[in-house]
Amino acid sequence: MILFYAQQNDRVVETLRKLLTGLKIERFRSVASIARRLGRPCHGVQIALVVIDDGDEMTRIGEIEDLLRGLRLVIVLPGHDSGMVSTAHKLGPRFIAYADNGFEQAVAVIRKMAERSQRVVCA
Repeated sequence: MILFYAQQNDRVVETLRKLLTGLKIERFRSVASIARRLGRPCHGVQIALVVIDDGDEMTRIGEIEDLLRGLRLVIVLPGHDSGMVSTAHKLGPRFIAYADNGFEQAVAVIRKMAERSQRVVCA
């Protein structure tokens, strides 16, 4: 299962949803809602896909860093802002993509991770 966080429902999110067709996805639109979900037992959660819109949202996601540990994290950033990229790296993602260039690569990475996951182990 993939936890998919994206506050907005924009072109990037719609494209990602279409590209992830066939995978089991649980969608969240607020940091509070994904934090609540991450506080429950994993029940098959393997990957977290987080789409960030701005620096404030990146800060809010950073506040739940402890809950994201142990998941294969993929982050889609709105651009190449060095501060935001630095903050994203602190979360320990497996892959960082950019909404303005190549988020399709993130989907390829997610699909590969999902294929390789034969057994989920909850921490």
